[in-house]
Amino acid sequence: MTSDPSILRAMARLRKALEKRMAMDERAEELARRQPKPHAGRLADFDMRALARRVNPMLAFDGRGHRDIGQEMGVSAADLSRMSSGQHLAYQKVRAICDWAGLDPDAFYTPSQNAPKPRKRPRQTARRKRVFHVTTTETVSLEKCSQS
Repeated sequence: MTSDPSILRAMARLRKALEKRMAMDERAEELARRQPKPHAGRLADFDMRALARRVNPMLAFDGRGHRDIGQEMGVSAADLSRMSSGQHLAYQKVRAICDWAGLDPDAFYTPSQNAPKPRKRPRQTARRKRVFHVTTTETVSLEKCSQS
């Protein structure tokens, strides 16, 4: 072996880097072997790509630009561009696009999987007239109360 100090320092750095890389690889293998944690399943979502596949031919057939069509729909040209590329939009914008295209927005809704069932809510009964009770020190005549 050579006793050149610069070579010895370089070999020590290489050894240290190699040990660090091997430790990272072992950690990655350990994480890959672990069982995935159970989760609630797939979340509810809109299938924006399917919506784009239905709306894009209509936009192309119309022949106008995104700005003009978007103004007619009530959304911006950027929203139409996002929809065309499959990016998510706010529900009211999806609804406006679907209204213009004559589509049902619920057709593009994918419900969550393995989500717990919604809790039962009490059935609404006939609404009673709400009465507002006030304690006051003022004296009010009955005529004024019946007017309001």
